[in-house]
Amino acid sequence: MSSNSVDVVIGAGSGIGRALVDRWHDAAARPVLAVARLPSALACFEALESVQTRECDYSDGALTALTDTLLEEGTDVARLVICNGVLQGDGFRPERALAQIDVSAMRQVFEVNAFLPMRLLAALSPILKRSTAPRVAVLSARVGSIGDNRLGGWYSYRGSKAALNMMLQCAALELRRLNPAAKLLAYHPGTVDTPLSKPFQTNVDAEKLLAPDTAAAALDKVLSEVESDGMLSYLDWRGDSIPW
Repeated sequence: MSSNSVDVVIGAGSGIGRALVDRWHDAAARPVLAVARLPSALACFEALESVQTRECDYSDGALTALTDTLLEEGTDVARLVICNGVLQGDGFRPERALAQIDVSAMRQVFEVNAFLPMRLLAALSPILKRSTAPRVAVLSARVGSIGDNRLGGWYSYRGSKAALNMMLQCAALELRRLNPAAKLLAYHPGTVDTPLSKPFQTNVDAEKLLAPDTAAAALDKVLSEVESDGMLSYLDWRGDSIPW
């Protein structure tokens, strides 16, 4: 393990992100870098000695500055998890019918779920290229599966995750050339008890609703078991493959 080896969680203010930072801090395998948009999302990590925090508004300038800092420090990324995602927002919810599609809302969902993770990977690609054997997980969703779609609806959310999966496959093929030891995952964390899923938990069986720390443990396990093969893996929290 490199002396500059670091685990990175982007979107560390989310339920899963926060639980993952706490878990990796407790494991004390290596330092953890927690990245979030707002200072308030990072305040809970201030007392954790092995956790570094970085405020980032995800603008091009901020992403460039983040990458430059990591390059200057000779950072070797061991694990990178991108947790950013959105399901609904002010004035919009998942569409149940074609008539509910709103271009402005759709644009917001795609921006966070598809474009932002790819912008993050693009910015950090110089780090991933030179890291020893980075394991990278981007939070996707089972509903992004075309083959598994039997209910329809949720046009923007489903579409943004399907688009993310395709772009992640492109990135995996590129990483195979740049760093054959790297591994990229499109990861479905299950239904986790977080603000994102709260409005949609009514029909979820209690045993299928995962606490954030349980979700973090499952993700940690999957990351530890995957092997570099030059392809994108589309896996759920059990480690099972999801049909494209």
